[in-house]
Amino acid sequence: MLWKALISLGGSEGMMTPRETIKNAMDFRPVDAIPWSESFYVETINRFFSEGLPAHEITVIDWRLEGYTLLNWPTFLGFDPYSYFGCLDLFRCVVPIDLGPLPRFKQRKVGENSKYDEFIMESGARARRFKKGTRATTWYAMPQFSSFPVTDKNSWVQYKKRLNPEDPRRYPLDWDKDAYFEVFERYHEGPTTLSMTGFYGFGAELMGIPNFNLAFYRDPELIADMLSFWEYFTMESTREAVEALKDRIDMVFWWEDMAERHGPNISPKLYREFLLPHYKRVTAFFNKNNIHRIMMDSDGNTMPILDLVIEAGITGQWPLEVNSGMDVRTLRKRYGKKLFLAGNLDKREIAKGGEPMQQEIESKLPLMKETGGYIAGLDHLVHVEFTLEKFGEYANYLRKRLTVE
Repeated sequence: MLWKALISLGGSEGMMTPRETIKNAMDFRPVDAIPWSESFYVETINRFFSEGLPAHEITVIDWRLEGYTLLNWPTFLGFDPYSYFGCLDLFRCVVPIDLGPLPRFKQRKVGENSKYDEFIMESGARARRFKKGTRATTWYAMPQFSSFPVTDKNSWVQYKKRLNPEDPRRYPLDWDKDAYFEVFERYHEGPTTLSMTGFYGFGAELMGIPNFNLAFYRDPELIADMLSFWEYFTMESTREAVEALKDRIDMVFWWEDMAERHGPNISPKLYREFLLPHYKRVTAFFNKNNIHRIMMDSDGNTMPILDLVIEAGITGQWPLEVNSGMDVRTLRKRYGKKLFLAGNLDKREIAKGGEPMQQEIESKLPLMKETGGYIAGLDHLVHVEFTLEKFGEYANYLRKRLTVE
């Protein structure tokens, strides 16, 4: 396979390791090559298997205790397409804190019809998904939510009981500061990452976007209490790990999804009034512990609020969807080194292969190599319309173009 490219764990002599490269890129420092990162839908990998991707070469197996016994047993942990294609996984070495509700809501099927199965999800929301076999893919679609766990002050008070930052279950059974310090110190395959949910994403997941947005006007006291609590919860849940690992944590990945194709879901006025103070205090907490690279994950067009996002202490954004009007060339001209950029290669053009794929890369990569502060990749996940052949062609072409002279 021409596109196969295993990532070196330590880098060649005189060359930067993948971790050094991506840290330098996020800091606008010199790199040997532009780092390249992707994320894959599971069903995309399934399609690739059906088209010839060798499962045995990307299967990840490691020792784990078998069930509740003391038996160490080889266990299937998933698939690693990243090393195979030569791109980085931003989440291979993460701070293992559980920032969800504890206890979880028991996920279970509660209804069905000829087209959908309906579930209570672990977050407490109720949602439909397509029945298996009713379409080519089951998971390559957003769930259709029918209800959410927080609707008013009383339901929020009840939900908060599941968000105790001091619950010992938030840290894994193998949590040991010194051991994790050593792991994070020695890791070289990419960045070490603390992943969490931001202030808009938190509210939207618990109330649904329409209800959350309306509550800013109809019940601002509820919104203020939710956001204040989420600030407290975020800092106190992560405090032990953040203060132990400090700058061994290379980046914070802050999931938000606060915009659609035509603009943000929240106005600059509401962002400044309700969200900005909380962002600032949390980013100050990270900065105090020498964690300065903070990437926001938001789909859609965030341009109208990006000045505020930067003021909040966020230093980078992914995926920069082309279909929403995001463009690394415009962003670099407007923000310079205030914001590192990740993604923005139009997945629609890349999936075509050939000349359209090459033109999309050549229209953006040269400027990004010149200005720095860029992580190459698609403008969202590798979707199921990609064939193995076209993704391999893209991987092979892009890797040859990443070297910085």
